[in-house]
Amino acid sequence: MPGSLSLWLYLLFARWPGRRVGPDAPALPPCPAGEVIWFHACPGTPVLSLAHLARQMARSRPNLVFIVTSPGNPPDLSGFPEGSVSMPFPADRAPDVTTVLDHLRPALLLLTGLDLPPVLLSTARTKGIPLVLADVRFSATARTPWRWTRSMAAALLSCFDLILARDEDSAAALRASVRQKLPIKVTGRIEETTEPLRHSEAEREDLAEILQARPVWLAAACPPGEEDAVLAAHSRALRHAHRMLLILAPSHPARAQHLRERLKAEGLTVAVRSRDEDPEDDVQVLIADSEGEMGLWYRLAPVTYMGGTLSEGGTGRNPIEPAALGSAILHGPNPGPYPEAYARLGEAAAARRVGDAAGLAEAVTDLIAPDKAALLAHNAWAASSGGAEVTERVMQMLFALMDSANAPGKAVPAGARA
Repeated sequence: MPGSLSLWLYLLFARWPGRRVGPDAPALPPCPAGEVIWFHACPGTPVLSLAHLARQMARSRPNLVFIVTSPGNPPDLSGFPEGSVSMPFPADRAPDVTTVLDHLRPALLLLTGLDLPPVLLSTARTKGIPLVLADVRFSATARTPWRWTRSMAAALLSCFDLILARDEDSAAALRASVRQKLPIKVTGRIEETTEPLRHSEAEREDLAEILQARPVWLAAACPPGEEDAVLAAHSRALRHAHRMLLILAPSHPARAQHLRERLKAEGLTVAVRSRDEDPEDDVQVLIADSEGEMGLWYRLAPVTYMGGTLSEGGTGRNPIEPAALGSAILHGPNPGPYPEAYARLGEAAAARRVGDAAGLAEAVTDLIAPDKAALLAHNAWAASSGGAEVTERVMQMLFALMDSANAPGKAVPAGARA
């Protein structure tokens, strides 16, 4: 670790027995039975992205136990493997940090962002715990992201065995900011992905044969408050393509009978999946009310509208689901619990946002053109598959670092194999 007078003074003050500023030490979880990985998510890194990385790691090594912290309140563990533990991040003072590290005995400590806790980093380094700084985004023109002097920042960054930058510009700017060589690998952004939803291939083949070349779109998890907008969009689309089929998957499957009666009263020909009715050539709306078949509908529909996004407080489904299966995505202005996923798809030109019911009708009509839907769908698939590649590469580097640290007679390397 490079010499830094400011860091030396900080650590000296942190070890002073009388320093008890801030909250009391957090209650610790029971001693984990397994190899502990500690993830600390700083602001700017979605916890769901780390959850996906944790799931992938747990599939390869089932004995892993994940401890997850973030600034402020303990983070939500949605998406993390079973047995993961959420806890408050300890105050950066020597007694608390030492107690937590001695209790958890992590095999790896991964932090995201550029909020560098000096006591935690120096103590973990002293104890030989592999340290990784991940998902680093840094701009040469941005204000310095830490409150430390350059020498102290350099000393803290040198604690890490591996630094994972989102892009080459971030890596270069980080090196220039501290004027020293750092163990940086450029991996891309750690992003949330989902496993492709399962489906029955025999069912898909049968339905694809029935549909043949018909234009199809899907309204996924459509809440009652958006049914009017979806049906109005379909009515407009039918004027341009009379063979257009809407697969309507209500957010509440129990509404299937009500929808069937309503649509028949409006003069539309309807099939209901739970009644084993097929979307024959004259059917204009297929009510997809059977559980566990979203993977089937995403595969059959070139265009998917994500229900719940036109409504305030809507929840809906994760847009990465249809993206991973190559369906073009339409959505409203309310992302619900998936703002990062929609932002990522928007940046990749992989989704189209509509402002209201009229905008939905216009977008559906526009995407009847196969080439336009295909471009969105391709971008959506590329955005989702790219995240999976980054996750796989990061996972392999973390495992290589852990294995090197555990090898008999070997010191922790200053970096890991790419």
